[in-house]
Amino acid sequence: MDWFVTLRTISYTFATLMLVKYFVFLMLAPFYPLKENLRKIRMAKRRKEHGYAPYQPLVTVIIPAWNEEVGLQRTIRSVLNSNYKKFEIIIVNDGSTDRTDELVRKLINSKDIGGKRLRYISKSNGGKGTALNVGIERARGEIIFTLDADSMLAPSALRKIVNYFADETIAAVVGNVKVGTNYTILGYLQQLEYQFGFYFKRAHAVLGAEYIFGGANSAFRKSAVFDQLGHYDTANKTEDIEMSMRTRFYGLRCTYAEDAVVYTEGASSVMGLINQRLRWKKGRFDTFGKYRMMFFSFNRNHNKALSFFVLPFSLLAEFQLLFEPIAIALLVTYSVISGDYISLALGSLFVFTLYVVNALFAHEGRPKLILSFIFTWPLFYILVWIEYVALIKSIQLIFRGTDVEWQNWSREGLIGGEQ
Repeated sequence: MDWFVTLRTISYTFATLMLVKYFVFLMLAPFYPLKENLRKIRMAKRRKEHGYAPYQPLVTVIIPAWNEEVGLQRTIRSVLNSNYKKFEIIIVNDGSTDRTDELVRKLINSKDIGGKRLRYISKSNGGKGTALNVGIERARGEIIFTLDADSMLAPSALRKIVNYFADETIAAVVGNVKVGTNYTILGYLQQLEYQFGFYFKRAHAVLGAEYIFGGANSAFRKSAVFDQLGHYDTANKTEDIEMSMRTRFYGLRCTYAEDAVVYTEGASSVMGLINQRLRWKKGRFDTFGKYRMMFFSFNRNHNKALSFFVLPFSLLAEFQLLFEPIAIALLVTYSVISGDYISLALGSLFVFTLYVVNALFAHEGRPKLILSFIFTWPLFYILVWIEYVALIKSIQLIFRGTDVEWQNWSREGLIGGEQ
């Protein structure tokens, strides 16, 4: 049984380190509203002292699309329904082979839209990064907002994003993303995962250490980011993560906008979810390799909490994942056979604590989430295996020297696609 003792020791070591990480995050996250409110007060005072006019920049919303006939019209309409009206929309069709082109042209020519604020670009297929770059080149706005073609913008999201940029020291803002479909177990699992994951972005913001601005809900000050640092890296399939790390590498200030919400469509199948996570993991590994000098960096441009805590623990979590699925199964088996349920009980108690804190303190808190704990927390074991498979596949791609493609799964639409 030496192998079991060794595996248990490794598992306990990783579990302890992860508990430290999540304990720190749990302690810091509730301070996010306080920090943001104080920053906004200081910003408003500074603008008043200098006699600045209300900040109302033109926002360019870029929507890259590849085979997005399901739901793309709804995505565009969600932007048009925004209560912040100083914006333009650039839709970039990246060589779609379905009805994307037909449906976009139909929407632009419709009487209720009439082409207002819409610009449409159709190009040959080159990947999401190239589509975003084409949009940036044509953008007239001071703020560049990226929105995935399978997502819906909350009416107040643009206005709230703009409020953060009223602080001239802010170069990039990542908003809150929620999974809009929860009609299946897989959909509900993703909804829970996003809720917990984005809650911890509060802690990143408190530390000034946010480093992932997902393409579904991110905004950049064009003059500070794209004009100075260049456009998206088209060689990296997670171009959003690479751009995020680039802004942090050069010391630009960023934050998290919890109140700026976008609803996105989760993967509708297990294989679709695995492929999504494969892309994320492979892209993150590539990005970490490119910016490896940020780990434990004393460079004054690099946020110390990011360099010495957030990034190392992010990489450590991937190593932990190599042991986690089997370790959890062995822990449950050991508990049943030996009758020693202490470790299992402590792990469950910690997960329950995550539920309680998230339900009480998160944006639009959901106290009912606490009641769902007993039925839903085992679902995360499914996610562990999905992440594990994606990790193994990404490691294989690294050793083979190959890459992933822009994903495209079977779309069902957030509420039902428009045709």
